[in-house]
Amino acid sequence: MNGPSGLRLATCFGLAVVLPAAQTPPTAHPRDEWRVIAKECRDVLPAQAKIRACLNLLSDRRLAPAYLAPINAEISSTFQGLRDYGNAIKYKKIEIAHANTAVEQPSASSEALPASFGAMSLRYLELGTLQSLNRLAFFDSQSDEARRDATEEQSNYNQALSYNPMNYRAYRYRAEIRSLFCDRASAAQDMEAAVRFAEQAGDQDAARDYKHVTLSACIPAWRRD
Repeated sequence: MNGPSGLRLATCFGLAVVLPAAQTPPTAHPRDEWRVIAKECRDVLPAQAKIRACLNLLSDRRLAPAYLAPINAEISSTFQGLRDYGNAIKYKKIEIAHANTAVEQPSASSEALPASFGAMSLRYLELGTLQSLNRLAFFDSQSDEARRDATEEQSNYNQALSYNPMNYRAYRYRAEIRSLFCDRASAAQDMEAAVRFAEQAGDQDAARDYKHVTLSACIPAWRRD
């Protein structure tokens, strides 16, 4: 695999590996209902049949609202596996919209909020990473389209950190974007935070890797005024 296109595909593959699987279902609802969802969506193969099955399940008006986010997560994850990043992004955004509604409900207990915030941080991290995969796979690295994707990507890392200021992966990926935007000082601060919080979380492998990261070079056309 040689040249810029080879490097781009290798980078895409590397990012795809780090995306976690779809969120697990909420435990506060009947287990039998999730078994039905697993049978009619999660466990369906092949991928195209799974997408159709999950979409059909979403059209069932009897479905409890708490299951809308996990089902959309399954659809997004399946599109990602097909390298259809546009649709993966679309359904990740739908997942986030449903999950945000649940987090913002007044009935949410104070004990459940930390876990909910952690899950929301992960979702925004996943969305940003999907946008990175889309940018690297389909746009010229210095194009206006790539810059727009990078801007939205950075916004989602910001959102991830607003829900969990110790999300070290969000710091690491935001550092990459800040480097592309020629903000080397901020990029360096983000990498320092990524290492620090990875160490605090006990993820020594990530901390060690982050210490040796070489960020992408600044793209002068992307330089912010």
